[in-house]
Amino acid sequence: MLDCAPPAIVTIIEAPADNIGGAVVDFLLAPLQPLREQLTAITGIGLDADVPEGAALRRMTLRLEGGGTLNYLASGTRAGARVVFIHGSPGVAEEWAGFLANVPAGQYRAAVDRPGFGESIDQEPVLSIGEQARAIAPLLGDGSVVVGYSFGGPVALRLAVDFPDKVGSVVLIGSAGDPAQEETHPLQLVAALPYFSALLPAELANSNAELLALRPELEQLATGLGRIAAPVTIVQGLQDTLVPPENAAYIRAQLSPDLPARVVLIEGGDHFLPWTHAPLIEEVLACAVADAAGQPPPEASPR
Repeated sequence: MLDCAPPAIVTIIEAPADNIGGAVVDFLLAPLQPLREQLTAITGIGLDADVPEGAALRRMTLRLEGGGTLNYLASGTRAGARVVFIHGSPGVAEEWAGFLANVPAGQYRAAVDRPGFGESIDQEPVLSIGEQARAIAPLLGDGSVVVGYSFGGPVALRLAVDFPDKVGSVVLIGSAGDPAQEETHPLQLVAALPYFSALLPAELANSNAELLALRPELEQLATGLGRIAAPVTIVQGLQDTLVPPENAAYIRAQLSPDLPARVVLIEGGDHFLPWTHAPLIEEVLACAVADAAGQPPPEASPR
């Protein structure tokens, strides 16, 4: 169970104990972990959400001031506490469908297709995380919880920096943050050339473009992290090879030392925590909603 009452704590959640044979297999397959995570992130294979039949998810469209649209999935009571989910790169709103299918009473949940992805593919990739934050901001109500996964983490942080009156709490899951951790593979540069970029599916080309621009965007973001006033919860898998755990330590160090913050580290956890540890993420969300409302955290319940 997750004890989310105290701020500024580090909770290490142990991986389930394996038998000896399983441990041996894990050891032998460890060198393939980075490749497995890369393939999963690109293809989305194995990341299907567990959505009950008949779940009432509504597809909505928001027209942006500069042209184009921002599409999103929504469920729950519109007047309820608002939780907005931001996917990684590449990614789509449907990845969060499992969290939208069973919305707790008194909540309204929305998952965006970031500009250039999913149903928001009608525009060029938006390389500025500040511009992405401005596109998402109209979905927020006062004191919203913003949940950023992977590349979506910096967008969530940018929302907290630029729209402090609208963000009541931030949840980061496997979030990028440290510019020093961003490395450019030579194949990314080749894929960005016009000829090769035109051969890629639009979402992969858009993803490559925004990932190539991410390092300077994170450097610019760093100057504002110390101004964030909303409580922040950082959830990080210690076996994440796509967004190394050093990012979690970096983000916490950049935030104000007086800011209520939690760091939840998961032994054995990889990059795909919303799928592998969905019950834990729900507990984190319950804590974040309580944070945003200024209420005592909910009592931890056994998983």
